[in-house]
This record gives sequence, structure tokens and C-alpha cells, in this order.
Amino acid sequence: MTQTEEWREQTRQPEPPADYFVIEASSMLWYVSREMAAAVEATLVETPLPRWVSFVDLTGARVRLRTRLVEVISQSTAEQRALARAFSRARRAERKAEPDWDEE
Repeated sequence: MTQTEEWREQTRQPEPPADYFVIEASSMLWYVSREMAAAVEATLVETPLPRWVSFVDLTGARVRLRTRLVEVISQSTAEQRALARAFSRARRAERKAEPDWDEE
């Protein structure tokens, strides 16, 4: 193996997971595994509601935030993202096909 190949192998980035969940809180996003999202959801339905929730995101960062700040937990699969892109392309094509009545 050449030095260049060794360097490429050492600096290779890990493949991101195709499916993950997104936790949104205070205009910030964290990408987490299915298991971590389930743990956060379980915390959010506890009675009484704990003040804090802790989790580890996909980069390995440990996050601790107030439960009242969690706004959204959403699933994001490769298939869902592909369908969303196709939907956006179809909407753009539809808008381009329509006449612009304001320009007349």
C-alpha cells in the first residue's frame, strides 16, 4: 500500500446511517439513532416530567437539555428523504408549467 493510499484509509470518514431520527430543540438539531430517540420519547412521557433529558447523538456528542425545550422528534429514512426530493421536484415542475399571470 502506498503512502497516499494509507493516508486516504486513515482519513476516510465513516458512512452516515441511512435512517436516523432528528431531535429539534431551541432552533438546534441533533441526529440520533432509533434507540436514542425512543429513550428520549420515554423520558418525555414520564410523570412527573423530568427537568432534563440526556442523550448521545450520532457523532458521539453527549447532549443534556431541558425537557420543556424539546419541540420535535422526527424520523428520517432514506426512502422518506428520496420521496421528499421527488415531491419537491414535481412541485417545481408544476410551478414552471403554470403561466405567470402577474407578468401580463
